Amino acid sequence: MLVAPRHIELREEPMPAAQPGGVVVRVRAALTDGTDLKTYRRGHPKMPMPTRFGHEFSGDVAAVGEGVTEFAPGDPIMCVHTAPCGRCFWCRHAQEELCEHLLPAMLLGAYADLIAVPRRIVERNAFAKPLDVKYAEAAFLEPVACVVHSIAMLAPAAGSTVAVVGNGGFGILHALLLQRRGVDAMLFGRRPERLELARALGLQSVDVRTASMRDAILERTEGRGADAAIECTGSAEMWESAPSLVRRGGRVSFFAGLSSDARVSFLAARLHYDEVSLLAPFHFGPGDVRAAFELIAAHALPLSRLISHVYPLDRIATAFELLDEGAGLKVLIEP
Repeated sequence: MLVAPRHIELREEPMPAAQPGGVVVRVRAALTDGTDLKTYRRGHPKMPMPTRFGHEFSGDVAAVGEGVTEFAPGDPIMCVHTAPCGRCFWCRHAQEELCEHLLPAMLLGAYADLIAVPRRIVERNAFAKPLDVKYAEAAFLEPVACVVHSIAMLAPAAGSTVAVVGNGGFGILHALLLQRRGVDAMLFGRRPERLELARALGLQSVDVRTASMRDAILERTEGRGADAAIECTGSAEMWESAPSLVRRGGRVSFFAGLSSDARVSFLAARLHYDEVSLLAPFHFGPGDVRAAFELIAAHALPLSRLISHVYPLDRIATAFELLDEGAGLKVLIEP
């Protein structure tokens, strides 16, 4: 339980019951992510404290509710933490990631021994984990789905040049999937261990401590600028400077969110006269989750290498202290 910013408590609670159409999962692997870290640091407008948190996980079915036929106790399972209603305006207009019931019904509490997964997720966004996929790899289903949606929205052409700003977990996942599509992905970051990891994964990794992002991009693109840029730092300063990285007719995707009260400004002439388009992908739909599952099942991404540390559940506070200090990439929590 996150009871206050930077204050985590472990509590004993009764085993959750499986609701009709739902299942209870015994968590085998839970991953930290940027949203969890921001919530740890300052809270979250959609998550009043005290709150359970953690949402990237996989495990084994411990119990099933009435009517469940796709899963049985003991089955390995992987799922995400939301599913659209299928009935609201946005669902009916092929924008399921904007479903009006998505965030109010978001499933949290993956940092636990057990978690109850409701019917809507079991029916639309849960999969039997392949036996040759590790639990830690299966827990990447949610972040990979987010990146699949992000890249689908940007729709970069093969052979184009895309600047990925920020080399955290999401930045590296973007670069890996872009490279898989035949895109020339330039990944920018500053932390030495992440720069080294990205290079070891075969990515074009640029150290912004020693090189200007804009100069590196102009040199790579014969002075034009990148065809697109993806902002993965969640920094207002980088949001504002991102349009300067793309060519005339280029596109900027703001993947990493800012605080709910943040405001940013852009040079109007750059957007208007150079026809620079701004995008802001959010979340994912069931199609993105299915695509992410297929990537993981095919072992298409080196997901295990993105895990920098492993801690048991009773040391989760230590894990977040580590991340809060700027160390690590993604931490695996094993109950």
